Amino acid sequence: TVPQQECRCGSPSSRNHCPAQRFPRSFHNTIMKTVRPTSSYQFQLPDEIRESTDTRVSSFWIEGQSLLLQTSSYQRIEGEQIPAEQRLRERMAKHASDWESLASNLCPDPAVDQAAAEQQADGLVWIHAYFVWTHLTVYATLSGSAESVRDPNSWARTALKTLSVSLQ
Repeated sequence: TVPQQECRCGSPSSRNHCPAQRFPRSFHNTIMKTVRPTSSYQFQLPDEIRESTDTRVSSFWIEGQSLLLQTSSYQRIEGEQIPAEQRLRERMAKHASDWESLASNLCPDPAVDQAAAEQQADGLVWIHAYFVWTHLTVYATLSGSAESVRDPNSWARTALKTLSVSLQ
């Protein structure tokens, strides 16, 4: 029998496999930390991450890698929330280029309305993603080399798999 351990996502795991599929096998020996760019949302990143925050945007990267994750958020206090797909369409209309919508969800939370698309600009690949809950919208971009941005097991994609609303 294989000894059971608890995965970083809280699920019982064996042989470094996360049953919730929130952490790829390569992250099971990585020290992770919970990051809260605002009091409204959080996600997990490798401990070696570098970060910078200005008034609206939080940026995350690992020194020497060509991948950057940036997030910002908007908390809705009244009125109807704008759907993720509409927010993404408006962004795509502002920045005319070839866009390719992503069919798969980046965040496994069933309560989040989400939409994402990829574009190429200035030799980089960008993924623009909106995550919309009833009272909160998180906008995230991943940018870097095509290989790093499109890697479903990258630290940035893994962070989005752990994205959640913070309990207040």
